[in-house]
Amino acid sequence: MLAFLIFTIEILVSYLLQSTVFSALSVAGAVPDLLIIVTVAAGYQNSRLRGMAVGFFCGLILDIGSGGILGVYALFYMLIGYFCGHFNTYYVQRDIFFPMLLIAVSEFAICAANYVFKFLVRGDLQLSVFFKSIFLPKILYTVLIALIYYLLLDLLYERVLNRKAEDESFLAPESILTEESRETLM
Repeated sequence: MLAFLIFTIEILVSYLLQSTVFSALSVAGAVPDLLIIVTVAAGYQNSRLRGMAVGFFCGLILDIGSGGILGVYALFYMLIGYFCGHFNTYYVQRDIFFPMLLIAVSEFAICAANYVFKFLVRGDLQLSVFFKSIFLPKILYTVLIALIYYLLLDLLYERVLNRKAEDESFLAPESILTEESRETLM
């Protein structure tokens, strides 16, 4: 329940920051995608299932906010969360290189999907112009912001979610029995 509450607050705060503060701080017309950072972090640090769930809700809030077809971003973000969840076995706390690589690849995939479904379908074949003016600034700005934002999410997961798991393991009957057996041995 605590994880659900934390992810909900995280998604809402990230969306509000992305749509207000970072919209005003756009660089070369690019706004960093904080929701992709949240999705990658949830999948990479937790599991495929949490990555999919967080990705779905991140995409759904983007679909609702953009006013486009409902479910397109939800599907893409859910797939990205699932993809990043496959690398959960390689998760190392405080590692920054691999998550940044996952964020850059995920942002590239979202930009490519946007190009295909918004421009290529209409016959706009200027991929090089689109890459220079939209892809590259958006990917670089997202990765630059992710250097700080991902570390904050990593710290949050470590402090709150992992501590709760340690507290629950302390209250398990096995740990109580071992404590009692230690007392009787002394």
